[in-house]
Amino acid sequence: FLKKYGVINCCDFEICFFSTAADFWNHYQPVFFNIVFLDIYLDNDNGIEIGTKLRNLGEDCQMVFITSSRDFAIEGFELKARHYIIKPIAEAKIFEALNRCLAALTEDIKAIRIPNGKLEVTVRLKDIIYVEVFNKVSVIHTIDGEINTYEPLSKLEKQLGGPPFLRCHRCSIINMNYVEDYTTTDFIMKNGDSVGIARSN
Repeated sequence: FLKKYGVINCCDFEICFFSTAADFWNHYQPVFFNIVFLDIYLDNDNGIEIGTKLRNLGEDCQMVFITSSRDFAIEGFELKARHYIIKPIAEAKIFEALNRCLAALTEDIKAIRIPNGKLEVTVRLKDIIYVEVFNKVSVIHTIDGEINTYEPLSKLEKQLGGPPFLRCHRCSIINMNYVEDYTTTDFIMKNGDSVGIARSN
């Protein structure tokens, strides 16, 4: 099914098959796998445990769980699985899972170029938590730190391209994916920062 999908959609996949968890970990390399299909019930192993270890190692790969039962659906959701396939495995289910994974991977690589002093830096959209303006300087808060630029917020707003980004105040734009909570006056972001909400919103 995987090879057929690659031929139909002109995708050059490199496919690796592993029959046991030990075999997988013996060949594991950080940030090597973009998509991982995991059978939950393996001989003496558990696909959920493999997925959990991958997430604990910081892997952001797309996960698809394959199983004969829905017993681990909640665990799969918590591991941000892109799809959960119930056996018997059908071509249509594999194709749907790959469509979801490739759509997510396409979103993952979207980025903007930001003037930063005499240089330009590339920032992935998924890494931006929020943007705020201080004294005409736009401060872009990312998961890796802050980037200062003199680009106007209005121009940055156009570059960010709408959802999941929201202009919640004349001086700030938030990434809704990083909102932990909110009050009547602020969004509480997952990094602990508070971003004000305009009264009209």
